[in-house]
Amino acid sequence: MSLHFITYIVLIAVPLIVGIVLLILALRFKLRFAGTETGMASIIFLPLVLFGLVMFGPYMWALHLESRWRPANPKTLAELESMLSLYTKKEIVPEQSERGPNYKLEPGEQMIRYSILGQPLDVTFTHDQQIVSIHTAYE
Repeated sequence: MSLHFITYIVLIAVPLIVGIVLLILALRFKLRFAGTETGMASIIFLPLVLFGLVMFGPYMWALHLESRWRPANPKTLAELESMLSLYTKKEIVPEQSERGPNYKLEPGEQMIRYSILGQPLDVTFTHDQQIVSIHTAYE
């Protein structure tokens, strides 16, 4: 089990489960005070889970996709794109890349940015779609 999966469990699943259990307990309690207090606790936990999904979800999705394409070591853009999902792409210049303005493209190379739910993945490739390098900016 990877550290990223454990982080996901701690940040998302545990508060969600606690919130649901508290909500069920609130419905089961006969005492008005105990039911109200448990219901209030569940109302606090569930928005925290939604906040966690919104804040950490795209990062976790990008890490999940990286765990698929990194071991496969794709050689072409088509191979890489077959492993990605929920992305947009656009051609960029090195100055827009996370590598910085000092990175220079060789003749015949281009750079493309895949935005995976907002997490950038910069790929340098040749004119025949062969990948030269991949740089993840969310690391």
